[in-house]
Amino acid sequence: MAESDLNCSSDTEAPELSESTESNRKKEPIMRRYFLIKILYKAALIFLGYAISYMQWSVVLLFVAAASLIWLENRDKTNVNKIKVKAAASSYTKQDLIKKIDEIPSWVKFPDRERAEWLNQVIAQFWPTLNNYIVKIFRGSIQNKIRKKYESFRFESIDFGCNPPKIDGIKVYNSSSTKDSIIIDFEVFYDGNCDINFSVSGAEIGGLRDFQLSVEVRVVLKPLLLKLPLIGGVQVYFLNTPDLSFTLDGLSSIPGLSSVIRSKIEEKITKLIVFPNKITKRFSKSVAPSELRALEPAGVLRVHVFEAKDLMAKDITGKSDPYVILTVGAEEHRTNTVNQNLNPKWDYWCEFIILDPMSQHLCFKLFDRDNVNEDDFLGSGEVDIGGVLKGNTDQWIQLENAKHGLLHLRFTWLSLSAEINLLNAISEETKLLKVDNISTGILIVYVDMATNLPQTKHLVKPHPFIVLTVNDQKQKSKIKKHTVNPTWEQGFWFLVQNPHHDSLHLAITDKPTGNVLTQFSYKISDLINHPNMEISKTAFSLGNEESKIVLSLQLRILSNEKYEGEDDDSETDSEELFSRQSSLDGNSVRSRNSARSSPKRELIEPPMTSTSVATDHASPPIERSPSLNSSAGEHRLGRLEVTINYNEPRQRLVVTVHQISNLPLKDPSDIPDPYVRIKVMSHGITTGPTHRTKVLMDCCNPVYEETFEYPFSKPDVYEQSLLFTVKTKKFFHNNTMGQVDINLKYIDLSEPYRTWFDLCHKPN
Repeated sequence: MAESDLNCSSDTEAPELSESTESNRKKEPIMRRYFLIKILYKAALIFLGYAISYMQWSVVLLFVAAASLIWLENRDKTNVNKIKVKAAASSYTKQDLIKKIDEIPSWVKFPDRERAEWLNQVIAQFWPTLNNYIVKIFRGSIQNKIRKKYESFRFESIDFGCNPPKIDGIKVYNSSSTKDSIIIDFEVFYDGNCDINFSVSGAEIGGLRDFQLSVEVRVVLKPLLLKLPLIGGVQVYFLNTPDLSFTLDGLSSIPGLSSVIRSKIEEKITKLIVFPNKITKRFSKSVAPSELRALEPAGVLRVHVFEAKDLMAKDITGKSDPYVILTVGAEEHRTNTVNQNLNPKWDYWCEFIILDPMSQHLCFKLFDRDNVNEDDFLGSGEVDIGGVLKGNTDQWIQLENAKHGLLHLRFTWLSLSAEINLLNAISEETKLLKVDNISTGILIVYVDMATNLPQTKHLVKPHPFIVLTVNDQKQKSKIKKHTVNPTWEQGFWFLVQNPHHDSLHLAITDKPTGNVLTQFSYKISDLINHPNMEISKTAFSLGNEESKIVLSLQLRILSNEKYEGEDDDSETDSEELFSRQSSLDGNSVRSRNSARSSPKRELIEPPMTSTSVATDHASPPIERSPSLNSSAGEHRLGRLEVTINYNEPRQRLVVTVHQISNLPLKDPSDIPDPYVRIKVMSHGITTGPTHRTKVLMDCCNPVYEETFEYPFSKPDVYEQSLLFTVKTKKFFHNNTMGQVDINLKYIDLSEPYRTWFDLCHKPN
């Protein structure tokens, strides 16, 4: 270790030692007083016993005195413990306290949830029998399914241990919040000492140990009947993706194979029982299957994955290649990968269909993309969708299971409506966002059955399944074996971008041959003309008169209820910005101008063209300078006209380069070929992509009308500056003709800012 390091460490340790010595000195009289009081307590007790014996008083007084002293001592200990707990809690950060609260059982945090320990006692007594039943399922149906791909596969030993799963935090919804049904939510925890070994071709290749599961389960009993069995059926599903943890042994623990096995196990569980997938059972034939299996969404959650900051470095270069995976139930979206960046900006949009916003959660995980090994974990987190409905729509989230890192997410809750008049409003909003794959509606499909399907081979009945497609969204139904009259009774939903142009396409395919038996398309716009924009159990022809399919369809328009009230927020933001600008005195402005050769500006009324950014907003202020547009500027280098705007819904800084006027012409035989390069910088560091306009040949008054966008959150955009550099594509001499440096801190971005700037000399 270097001498400077030793000196540094000694300097830093010295104050700590002196502080600890000083604290020990302060504690010494307190400790002496404490021991003195304890000795006096003991002496008083002995003296009291002696006095009672000497005076021949009742022995009861001795016990009363002893009990009083013990009570006083215990009270002091209780107070000391309370102080210690409060002191420890005060040392926690806000995030630490939130994590501690999350570890508390739900029945402690929420008064509407019950512990139901009696139910766990029943399960504990029932567990040995249930354990044997599960083992039979593994050795039977599960082993047979695996053997279809691996004939020699066999479970050598299966033991789920003696620790049964536990149920916690049971909640039953009241009748006012449910429609003709009983909804029960509860948490299931399993931390069993299970031991499962399996083999292929007689050779034991691996095992599964220490399986742990934590998940919230919903049981829906519906509909309620007036006669036995009183309940028409039951639905069981996981509201959110379960938290799984297990250890793999043997060959299955190889890193590459281990990740494949883990992903397959999670995928199977998700497809089986994670919402919108569910297990249903009908108890009464008087109940239509659609009542149990049709999907009833509550709305759509639109998520904007904007950026992350201070991520962990996983590459040898000290950087990472991060991407984000977002899930709600079984639905999953993944962002693009940003290479070599610890502060990535994705500007990624996605949408999730939500069943119950007060119970479901948005989960996300960040990974570092690795082309050779498994992707490295960068952190994770969870967002309560119910909090979004309460107005918490813009969040910086501290990454969990990571040393450091923040993720910036923005949310929009979209409710469902049967009013076609709302389509124009949501369409205008999607146009403003200028983002692909943003939806304006949702199509709910229930496939009942099909009849008289064609056969691919004579006397061989097909194994039909349906592939349903809306735009680039595809979903598959279950496979029905050996039938030309399949009954699927299965629900689906699709996000619709444009109900007037999108269509639902169905392709019924034979599983063994892969041949398409028949196809069918339905224009979603036809639903608009039906009452309530829905049809129920309607038969449609499939290519010929004999083949038919029975469908129920429902179209709902997305409605952003808070979108209408965003003007109030924008006014507040403008007022804050105005007050912030007005607080800047003339000295600060002059000092800034003296530090940098600041160009003179002239506000003009922009022409109403399609390329103008002002078409998305109100017209900018009209203010004219006494100088003429034909002027070459203060430095005789020409003038640059630009529009600077901030699109708040999209979190984008939008810059439009209009034109340059009166570039200097030193040599008539050497006319410049100008273009403009734009950089976004903060404290001398480039913070966004560098853009450049096209090159216009032999021109001193070029007109570009080109627009560029930069993703920045509203608080961050005021920390940026725009550097415009005008260059000429000529050789054998300096190609920089002038610069403009604009600090966005002093610009009101609540509306488009279009102006002329004088070009300045490039600083040395």
